[in-house]
Amino acid sequence: MIKNFLIFCTALFLFTSLSAQDIYKPDKRLYDCFSSDDIVKMENSRSELIPYYNYYLEHSYYMVDLKKARKVVDGKDIHTVTARVSGTETPAKFDMAVYSKETFNPLKYNFNLQKDSYVVYVWKEAGVAIVFYPLSFISNAYKELTKKRNN
Repeated sequence: MIKNFLIFCTALFLFTSLSAQDIYKPDKRLYDCFSSDDIVKMENSRSELIPYYNYYLEHSYYMVDLKKARKVVDGKDIHTVTARVSGTETPAKFDMAVYSKETFNPLKYNFNLQKDSYVVYVWKEAGVAIVFYPLSFISNAYKELTKKRNN
């Protein structure tokens, strides 16, 4: 009985510590926006930027299928957005051909998000609209998640 209890406690401890380490593991899309050295520095310092950026990549927007939408979706043309590229005189334009949740990287582009209102970008070729949550909503939702994680 005591042996089973000790095994359970050890397993729980390992699971909890491994889960805590996973929050500091960078999403592979961060390498599109930051140098490997910068990411290593954030990992080593256990910076809250990695968990925040990971959260942002997954939860800053939602996708609307234009073919299944019940009404016409209006918004800015996604091809007006520029990529975040430093050191070039001419900014690169949005260059994705198809939408995929795993590869879409909102940190890679200069989306003009608003503090208190939703922003919609229409991507006709992919047949989707990307709807960004207000920045205040994203920040508050991340803070709530952090509180739950720390409790």
